[in-house]
Amino acid sequence: SRHVSRHSRVRAMRALRRLVRDVATSPDVPAGVPGAFVALLDAASAIHGRLVTARRWAYDAGWVSQIRVDAPVVSVGNVTWGGTGKTPMTEYIAREVADAGFAPTVLSRGYRGADEATMLRRRLGDVPGARVLVGKDRGKLAEDAMLEESSRTNKRADAAALIHMPLAGFDREKRFAGDVDVDDVELRCVSERAASSSSSGAKDRGEGGDGGGRPSPGDEKKRNENRPVAFLLDDGAQHVRLRRDLEVVMVHALNGWGNGRIVPRGPLREEPRALLRRADVVALHHFPRRRETLSATEQETEPDASRSAQELAALALERDVLRFLDPDRDPLVIKTQIEPTRIERLARYVGESPPHEWTPPLSRLRGARVFCPCGVGDAASVRLVLERLTAPALDDPRNGYGLRVRRTGSVEVWDLGDHEPFWSCDA
Repeated sequence: SRHVSRHSRVRAMRALRRLVRDVATSPDVPAGVPGAFVALLDAASAIHGRLVTARRWAYDAGWVSQIRVDAPVVSVGNVTWGGTGKTPMTEYIAREVADAGFAPTVLSRGYRGADEATMLRRRLGDVPGARVLVGKDRGKLAEDAMLEESSRTNKRADAAALIHMPLAGFDREKRFAGDVDVDDVELRCVSERAASSSSSGAKDRGEGGDGGGRPSPGDEKKRNENRPVAFLLDDGAQHVRLRRDLEVVMVHALNGWGNGRIVPRGPLREEPRALLRRADVVALHHFPRRRETLSATEQETEPDASRSAQELAALALERDVLRFLDPDRDPLVIKTQIEPTRIERLARYVGESPPHEWTPPLSRLRGARVFCPCGVGDAASVRLVLERLTAPALDDPRNGYGLRVRRTGSVEVWDLGDHEPFWSCDA
């Protein structure tokens, strides 16, 4: 009975969150929603909006001081809740930061069970020096990390001499070779070092290497420890306590500002103009593609009348974004999408599958029937990606992986809600 009552509470809370989401994402109040409930959301939205504005003003006026750390800080946040791609963008920036010679340290607030932090730990398992720290006070997390880094630096100061080796980037084609699972964390083998780096390092080390021109594991560990720290604030747009050097703002190109109201009555986390005027980089995520059937000349000269409704809405949003930006900051506006790269076995992802088990290629989904429980903020975008993958290609000899010609494909996405867990009762 205790088990049943627990799952009853889980389903009740999920239904309540879904109701709030339906109200917040709809231009009009959905039918059947009590007026008193909408009035309660309106009041909460007004209070939340004023608190956010007052907090921003307090920091701008100097009434409250920001925490400053002696390391680069990059914030990745969004204007609206859910599905804007901020966590994948954080992973992408972490890899670029590592390629530049830094040790990326992601600061996550750990919302709803810290599922995003767990995913980032798995995804960044192959990045030298990468860490994911979780806590509500991310300013204190950064300060503690800097104290730890300072302590390690002081201990290394008495060592003989630090070995200088040129930094080599990742060979992204080989990054996923030889996967293993250890302690439920997916570790991916690191790319091979450039021969020049290894040979020069071996000369500097003398007898410290393995004799074959490659750095020894001990030298590689020292090299990673010597990397300077760079902080990445995942979902950091509203966390103004920690001063940042670069502000990256994700904007959903298809949904825009929604109904234009502040959470919980709408999807806005704060007024778009107030956040975008602080932005250094704005990423218009899920920006619709031009039709692949058009030639390059037609794409340049095509009148707006022949564009899809999604394209017109995204272009109008882009004009809004450009109008809100501060030209003195010389901001950069980019357009991004998430592309699937491979199929991952769920058992393997949680460490219960052999490390070299075969997985089917993406082409195997052509014409397939797909059922997808979805716990992200924008299930509609997941559906669009899956529909593109499952669309039958009758003129492609690889259709159906060469087994049979598949003439149909179907996608069913079960929208659980943002950060919603998949319980045994759901099965």
